[in-house]
Amino acid sequence: MIRAAAVILVVLAARSLAYATEPSPSARFLRHQAGGPALPVLALVALGIGAVLAVTVCWLVAVAVRERALIERRDAEPFAIARTLGLAAALTAATCFAGGMLEAYLHWRAGLGWHGLHCLVGPVHRDLIPFEAGLSFVAAAVIAASCHVAAWMRRTFARLAAELPALLFVAPPRFGEATAVRIAAVGRAASARAPPLPG
Repeated sequence: MIRAAAVILVVLAARSLAYATEPSPSARFLRHQAGGPALPVLALVALGIGAVLAVTVCWLVAVAVRERALIERRDAEPFAIARTLGLAAALTAATCFAGGMLEAYLHWRAGLGWHGLHCLVGPVHRDLIPFEAGLSFVAAAVIAASCHVAAWMRRTFARLAAELPALLFVAPPRFGEATAVRIAAVGRAASARAPPLPG
């Protein structure tokens, strides 16, 4: 469920970014003078930013969990780097396929015919791939970091539950007992006093 939501978010965000970097018609006409960024530059920038953000997220979470474990004097599980890389590769493949199918469907609905994955690897939408790959790196890092923190929190809560005293689990008083205690306390607090003596 989380991975499917990540694929949808990455496809929509990559599509928005790709269309935002698309040169205007006048820039296409004056391509050599005022064209948009070339595909290799766009790919390097998108992949570089995505990789830097992904590494930063994973590093911050790994350091935070390790420092907290050192304070509590217990071992911390290492960050699952191989699983994160596998998740990033799987998300990249899934988002590229889903993005290509979405563009092919939109072209088919517009009456341009069905082009399949040629929409993605052809000259029209090939700038989608770097954005989808870079955002997939970030999404995989966020998912892996969340799993790492959740695993540490589960172990922490299990240890705290084992150390809680049994007195905290004593049954609360029943309704009649609590009401009687409250009435007695109010009666003592609001006892009548005699008026002060004159003069």
